[in-house]
Amino acid sequence: MTSVVEAFRSSGDARIYRIPLNLFPILSGYVHLVFADDVIALIDVGSGFGDANDQLEAGMAEVRSEYGEKANWEDLTHVLITHGHIDHFGGLHYVRERTQAKVGIHDLDLRVLANYEERLKVVEYRLRTFLVEAGVDAVEGQGIMNLYLLNKHLFSSLSPDFTYEAVGMRVGPLRMVHVPGHCPGQVVIQLEDVLFSADHILAETSPHQAPERLSLNTGLGHYLESLKRLRPLAGTIRLTLGGHEGPIEDLAGRISEIEQLHQERLEQVLNLLDEPKTIAEISQSLFPDVDGYHKLLAIEEAGAHMEYLVLRGYLKIDNLDQLDFDTPAPVRYSRLEGADRLRSAFNAETPGGVLALDGVSASI
Repeated sequence: MTSVVEAFRSSGDARIYRIPLNLFPILSGYVHLVFADDVIALIDVGSGFGDANDQLEAGMAEVRSEYGEKANWEDLTHVLITHGHIDHFGGLHYVRERTQAKVGIHDLDLRVLANYEERLKVVEYRLRTFLVEAGVDAVEGQGIMNLYLLNKHLFSSLSPDFTYEAVGMRVGPLRMVHVPGHCPGQVVIQLEDVLFSADHILAETSPHQAPERLSLNTGLGHYLESLKRLRPLAGTIRLTLGGHEGPIEDLAGRISEIEQLHQERLEQVLNLLDEPKTIAEISQSLFPDVDGYHKLLAIEEAGAHMEYLVLRGYLKIDNLDQLDFDTPAPVRYSRLEGADRLRSAFNAETPGGVLALDGVSASI
């Protein structure tokens, strides 16, 4: 990738530079370099994989040569990690070797950096169990795990310098808003009329969801509540810059589109459960053409939606008498009696993007 840095300005004349990176063979994205008052902050650092570090260096060099900014490593004051996914923090060792800038992350993702090996081991165990209970056969499940772990051991524990809650969710003019769901410690960062949305809101893709059983403070319920929390902010935001894909100029409209997508997907799941099915079977129906690493993402996405429905009384375990829960085994789900009545509530949208489900308001 030849770096072509994009330049933006906030309403208060802060300078923002958007540096493109190849994060992994199937994934591209951006880091953002921000000059605001006395703060020079790098928001996310990329994956550290392949050419990502070289592309980051090239982007900073372009900011120096084309825009005349002090974009040297020694000029940085802060490195701000938006959330604990490796495509956003994997290059942190490379960066920290080159700068004295203070590294920050949200408290709920602190252990992802500071105790990375333990966190990886715990998630690996939970994911293996989840795949079995989702109905993925052993051979396919091992292949999925191999892909999941492929690049994970390239990183090792590194303690940040501060957490966002410890500094009042602010660094100079940059304000952090905690929006769990996609990741436990996911934050978006507001700079006047610009929002850095990381993976919480993207221009074209609905950000990936995984069931909360894999990691607390993830899951579709948390994600939808976080979308709802951003609605009052949308009127003050002119430009939203995600960690992937293009800029967003209508934040409120994009939030509504994502809410609608999940509403439709929940309806799809209910429609598919006329007969008992596993999560893997639902995933195959929702996403029939995926393979490789996207197979895992599809199974987690289906699992997140089914978990949401189970927790809210739409679904039940159909083969409960066959499960002893001492040894993981495939779990089949079916609609609870009265699900058609509950399902009709999806059409009863109330103001503010909230749907009334069986008399209980839930953000969708």
